[in-house]
Amino acid sequence: MREFVPYSVGLARVSPANPLKFTPLGAGTLVKKSGRIGILTADHCLRALRAGRSAGDMIYLVLRDRSIQLPPEIILEHQLVSPTSIEYGPDLGFIEIAACERLDSISAVASVWPLDRDPKPLLKEFGSVGSLLASLGFPEERCHTDIKGNTFRRISYQLTCPHVIEEGNVTRRKGWDYIDSKCWYGDSNPLPTSFEGSSGGGIWGLKVHRSKSDNKLVIGRSALVGVQFYQTALRRSVRYVRGHFIRSTYDLAWRNFHASQK
Repeated sequence: MREFVPYSVGLARVSPANPLKFTPLGAGTLVKKSGRIGILTADHCLRALRAGRSAGDMIYLVLRDRSIQLPPEIILEHQLVSPTSIEYGPDLGFIEIAACERLDSISAVASVWPLDRDPKPLLKEFGSVGSLLASLGFPEERCHTDIKGNTFRRISYQLTCPHVIEEGNVTRRKGWDYIDSKCWYGDSNPLPTSFEGSSGGGIWGLKVHRSKSDNKLVIGRSALVGVQFYQTALRRSVRYVRGHFIRSTYDLAWRNFHASQK
């Protein structure tokens, strides 16, 4: 799954007045839409970003083996939806990064996923029963902050959770489409007790085949197919992580975005 890491980011807020106060906000995916580059995430992560914000607060991107600061003057937050419920949102937001030196630094170490695509071919290739998906995020219980004196070190772990689409996992509600990823807590399955912190993380569709040279499984084609935003309660050793699916991610949410630009 390493090839997906360059697209995936962790989000956090740090106050210059108190650098030891590190506030995780969720996860996201670097994307490009209509010529604008930024982070696709969950709307409730944007609201968490705004809550308690002080003057001069910096947004930090946890990206691969480094963190990159985003000062407030180079970001523009776009609320793409009007949420009506916690369980079904809709829950999508976009943090646009202005063209500047900092964006060049991000582009030097990361990949940006293009969202200007027709969702129909993606639905056909990655949206049917039996398709393999992988959800990426930064669950907080796997991450921690080491504080020594007036300095801190943030340790962030990205979780890749595979899932196969089963009958009934893809649903539609009031025009929005959703994917429920099944997480089974067996005796030897080291899943986190909570996926808090993974909200906004990308869901990827994968095509896997065996290499002719060594017979190992190899990831072939792949595509961003959704955004996580909700986890169900654990029942009978199973919980579901819900995300918006292909139509919502590529089309529906951006109708409001385009309207706001006019």
